[in-house]
Amino acid sequence: MDEFNRKTMDELDRILASDETELAKLVQAFDWTTRRIAEVAQSEIELARAMHDREALVKHQIKTNTVRLVRDVFQNCYLRVTGERARLWEA
Repeated sequence: MDEFNRKTMDELDRILASDETELAKLVQAFDWTTRRIAEVAQSEIELARAMHDREALVKHQIKTNTVRLVRDVFQNCYLRVTGERARLWEA
């Protein structure tokens, strides 16, 4: 998990130091962070399946679905704030 945090912080620092608008930085930072969480959860799902750990499997499936929902909520808020119908990312 330390490597996850280090990579995430490095990428967030890179995003925040860019010349993008504050809104673009927010979108990129949110995308990076939630995508990383979903990737880790997917790895944990695969491990839980291999270990036949139903409880862990359900926990990580819930985490993955929650991240998808939060990304959709962010997308909707972005649309309402900016009026842009651009798709920020794929679920």
